[in-house]
Amino acid sequence: MPTCSVSPDHLPFPCHPGLLLPLQEAAEAMGPLERKTAAVGSSVLLPGPDNVTHIYSTRWERLNGTSSRTILQYYSGSHSPTIHPPYAGRAIFHPSNGSLLLEDVHESDSGIYKVTVNVGERENLQILLEVLKPVSRPRLWTSVLVARATGKVLCDVAEGRVDTVAWKKDGQPLPPDRGFRLSESLSVLYLRSVKKSDCGCYSCNASNGISWQETSLNITIAGLSPPLQDALRLAVVALVFAAISGWGLIFPVCQSEKLRISESAAGGQLNPISLLWWGRARSVAVGRAGGELWRWLSAYTCGLVCIASVLAGTAGILWMREEGPSIAIILPEIALTYVVVVNLLVSATVTFQPTKFTQLKSKTAQRTLGYAAPGGVVSVVLTTSVLIKNIHHRHEEGCTEFVDVTTLTVSTAAVSALPLLAIFLCYHTTQGWLKERDAGCVDKERAFEMSRCSSKDASSTQ
Repeated sequence: MPTCSVSPDHLPFPCHPGLLLPLQEAAEAMGPLERKTAAVGSSVLLPGPDNVTHIYSTRWERLNGTSSRTILQYYSGSHSPTIHPPYAGRAIFHPSNGSLLLEDVHESDSGIYKVTVNVGERENLQILLEVLKPVSRPRLWTSVLVARATGKVLCDVAEGRVDTVAWKKDGQPLPPDRGFRLSESLSVLYLRSVKKSDCGCYSCNASNGISWQETSLNITIAGLSPPLQDALRLAVVALVFAAISGWGLIFPVCQSEKLRISESAAGGQLNPISLLWWGRARSVAVGRAGGELWRWLSAYTCGLVCIASVLAGTAGILWMREEGPSIAIILPEIALTYVVVVNLLVSATVTFQPTKFTQLKSKTAQRTLGYAAPGGVVSVVLTTSVLIKNIHHRHEEGCTEFVDVTTLTVSTAAVSALPLLAIFLCYHTTQGWLKERDAGCVDKERAFEMSRCSSKDASSTQ
């Protein structure tokens, strides 16, 4: 049980407000009770009875349960009252009306005071004195507030006894049953099933018998929880990876006529596997460099599709953990799992055992492996588009700014596109060098043929 601090000039006396109630009830049963409230460090005047015209004797005492302690005694024949410790030097008595002035009061001075005038006539008055510290400015803070969840706003007062806490939203009082006192100094306002309309300015007004303080806080509701924000970022990265992979699949087809991979060269199918086969056939004519670069292009494209599928699947799992299972997410998850397995197999085979593809005779197997990367790109784009759309709708239930993914998008696109640019640059550089070498060989052959023809003409002329 907390008690007031004790100084050498003050008696120890419980100052907990609950302890004054039994004394108050006992005092009210014995006679009229007057209330007085004062701030710590101030002076308070305790009045005498009003219906007394002549004062012959006065006795002030402080009640403490069934016992009492005398503060002062005064008789009309004496020059000055007798003031007992610890009130000596702090109490000033007025003989004309029997009142008592207490100076520099402390919380330990709280209690019930009784004055008895003219002992024979039994005129008395009881006063309930409460000495309070002014309340300090409340501190207002909140838990993480997310739409559809339960949140709370807390109001804490560091100093001063708090009698009443009133809550307001945008200047309008909230019903008293919205706030709950967790302790003497801490009050909480519960927000159940938080929604966008709960955004606004909340105020906490703490008061006691001598003072009041108010603090306001502007509260915003987040539409997305941290896991959903992570799901959004994963979906964006997966979408960028899929877009770069798609560009890696389409770009070779969009080259100039001299560098374009024709359908006949690619086996009739413009996909990563066909590009690989075409590159290997091409390497026989122009050397191993060109074919090796196209092989690495296929491996990188399939690997990027595999990573994008894993990220998109993870984003879908995070969404279902927050929002619950959905058939619209479960089916794409199954498709993405298939895409991951096939593209991982293709990427690993292209990287470490490319000769395995020359042994494929089944057209079905060729099509399955050949369309794994393009199909994966389409699956990732569709899945992430649905996820991002659902996440955006979820965000609209709050009042915060949407998660900024611009920097993430640009950096991801730059990092993932650099290997493709390097491959294309190396390929075109290699092709240019090979063309120059072929042109030099052709020129030498023509010069040799012309020299032979000249020699024949000279011999025939002779």
